Amino acid sequence: MMTRYTYTLLIYFAFNPICIAQNSLDLSKLKDFETYLQEEIKNNKAAGIEALIYHKGEIVWHEALGFSSLQDKQPLEKNSIYYIQSMTKPIMSVAIMQLIEKGKLRLDDNASEYYPPLKKLKVIKDIDTGIYGPTIDLKHPITIKQLLTHTAGLSHGLEENIFDQQLFKLMYNDLFDPAEYDILEERVDKLMQVPLIGQPGEKWYYSAAPDILALILQKITGQPINRYLRENIFDPLLMLDTGYNVAKNQQKRIMQVHYNIEDGSMVNSHVQVPPSGNTVYGGTHGLFSSTKDFLKFCKMILNQGTLNNQIILSKNTVEMMTKNHVGELISPSRGFGLGFGVLFDTMKDPSPANNGQIYWGGYFKTHFFIDPKEELIGIIMTQKVPSNDEYIIALTKAVYEALN
Repeated sequence: MMTRYTYTLLIYFAFNPICIAQNSLDLSKLKDFETYLQEEIKNNKAAGIEALIYHKGEIVWHEALGFSSLQDKQPLEKNSIYYIQSMTKPIMSVAIMQLIEKGKLRLDDNASEYYPPLKKLKVIKDIDTGIYGPTIDLKHPITIKQLLTHTAGLSHGLEENIFDQQLFKLMYNDLFDPAEYDILEERVDKLMQVPLIGQPGEKWYYSAAPDILALILQKITGQPINRYLRENIFDPLLMLDTGYNVAKNQQKRIMQVHYNIEDGSMVNSHVQVPPSGNTVYGGTHGLFSSTKDFLKFCKMILNQGTLNNQIILSKNTVEMMTKNHVGELISPSRGFGLGFGVLFDTMKDPSPANNGQIYWGGYFKTHFFIDPKEELIGIIMTQKVPSNDEYIIALTKAVYEALN
């Protein structure tokens, strides 16, 4: 199964090729990109957008345009705070890999040893019958690696088939609001009521598996998930804006979620993710962060597990996480590592990026990519529903055109 992000990139760059000689970044060529963002805001396509480019050891471009709240006419400032949705997933993957480094978990472990409800899952015979259709037994148990690579047979409820539509209705509201449940176990219990969409290891399907990984993390460490992430990732990296709740003195920096009403106007959503009181510490989604905070996480990955003398992961672990582990299950050129999308064959991909680029994004249109060959990181954030990939595509195009 190909993600919407992967499919959109393939189509866009197939018809808009970019030729680059990769040495330096010509910032003057980013003016068109900035103009494009301003036009998006002017034309009610976005309330505000923040984007950041890091290249060869420094932030070379960083802009915040538009408003954090149209209702209050509050300008969007650099380093605002965003609900990053599925950009939580790579962070949870790093936490799991820390346990693997410590010998407390193995990639080929049977995941049901740590989360027993997985033993009872069945596999749907035909996805078109929905979540209540006939099922068959598992051929093999689900492994930790399959949870990390989205090959366990689980779903996320985000595709347009009847199975995913029924799953989404069962598990979520429109904003994936963490306040919808009291604890993560309640959300995962709902997921366990639904059969798998395929046998473990046989297909790639974007899923809520990191929520199960979060519960496994909690069981093995004996710590609440939020505390573990704080002590082992956020505090060492000085990610002071990142967490499941936002401190009261930081809440004024939160960008509000927006959407378009029938006449095309953009307005604040009537439902916002609560900035505090959240007790669902998910691995699938749930974190708030800022561009500069998430840059620290990306720099740690780019630096092969280390930042400012803080060792989060070993070099070997980062190399393992950032290589493709799913073959061509997604596409002939794009695969998935242990927590990240991976571009692995530029000869078959129209993107201007290099082999080894990793990336991911969140439902409210927050995205990042890391290109190790170029020592390059791109981050773009806004808060808008419904989601699509147009801004990360535009950022990717602009950055690689500026490389010369």
